[in-house]
Amino acid sequence: MKRAVVNIGWLLLDKFMRLSIGLLITMWLAQYLGPTQFGQMNFVTSVVAIFAVFATLGLKGVVVKELVNQPTTTFNVLGSAFLLKVLGALVTYALLIAFSFFVLPSTVETKWFIAIVGVSILFKTSEVVSFYFEAKVESKYVVWVENCAFVIASGIKLGLLWFEAPLIAFFIAIVVEALLMAVALLFIYQRQVSSLMNWQATKRQMSSLLSQSWPLVISSAAWVVYTRVDQVMLGTMLDAQAVGLYAAAVRLTEIANIVPMIITFSMVPLIMPLRADNKDLYQTKFQQVYDLAVGLMILGAVLTLFIATDVVGILYGDAYAASASVLKIHVWTCVFIAMATVSGKYLLNEGLQKITMQRHLFGVCLNIPMNYVAIPLYGIEGAAGTSLISLAISNYLFDAFSSCTRLCFIQKSKSLLIVGGLETLWKRLRT
Repeated sequence: MKRAVVNIGWLLLDKFMRLSIGLLITMWLAQYLGPTQFGQMNFVTSVVAIFAVFATLGLKGVVVKELVNQPTTTFNVLGSAFLLKVLGALVTYALLIAFSFFVLPSTVETKWFIAIVGVSILFKTSEVVSFYFEAKVESKYVVWVENCAFVIASGIKLGLLWFEAPLIAFFIAIVVEALLMAVALLFIYQRQVSSLMNWQATKRQMSSLLSQSWPLVISSAAWVVYTRVDQVMLGTMLDAQAVGLYAAAVRLTEIANIVPMIITFSMVPLIMPLRADNKDLYQTKFQQVYDLAVGLMILGAVLTLFIATDVVGILYGDAYAASASVLKIHVWTCVFIAMATVSGKYLLNEGLQKITMQRHLFGVCLNIPMNYVAIPLYGIEGAAGTSLISLAISNYLFDAFSSCTRLCFIQKSKSLLIVGGLETLWKRLRT
């Protein structure tokens, strides 16, 4: 258990470091580029991100499980997963090019930017190395390698900002970062574990991996579309400036979302043993995780209503003043993302991860048509509002209509009303 907690700590440290440094660079980059070019950049990366998730093939969880359960087939699993990811990346990149040049309504310059950034998809194939280290509960190696690549890439971006480079240079920097990470991951495996030439791919293993991973890739794809499609739709229905103003606010809420992630990934492994020994105590502890994660997000959202204008002005400058109204709305999505983070772990423990996929798909089906109505009427505030409404319905109200998730709905409701926290306090006072 101690080893697992330390491993999770490394992963969370990696996430926190990336988001923190990323925010600092984003602030400078947003001020340097201005809302229009910053919006163009976020539009391009959002389109690529939506396609990139399909290249993963949802293999991460499946490969890690296979490596843990069948350690004698490690080389076979890694080789098969690597070949699948290579094929997936090539097909995905081809589809991305076809979509951007023949379907997407955008400028020729934007299409070429998408083609450039899309190359980074091809380098994601090396992620199979991180799967291995995660299975061995040695994620510190991946954190070291990826953060070294991230720091180098961040230095490159800072240099580009200092020398006032054109927008295309920042897109190339994204590809360079992906390349550095790929080379570093393969190098650390070769140095710490074994030769890459030992990897073997078989049709049987590839078929087995794909048969297990398809629900996960659908779930992952639905979530990425869910979180990125609003920026793509703003870019096609309004303009790049709207995307820039919207993206500036969303970046801040992304930072906030690390809080429930840290809480969940830190606390859930500690209460897992209770599931078999004391189910009532197990549920009580999960309620406490909800109370803490959701409660902090509610507190942060209320505080943001009063400081959003000042925060946006300090971080981004006067050119992004309109982002404050988006932030005041979008920050409330953190409450429901906290719910999704905690309940996602609960459903995984109960073997109900397909419900997570259903939630995400339902959310996408709500979000896209709502955006088509709200964006022309209310602009960037409309996009923020539809994100909030669709998240509230799919990650909260959705649970009320199934017996499998009704307990999640009750626990989420208590965390919203602070009932769970009051119950815990009353029990502590009585004892």
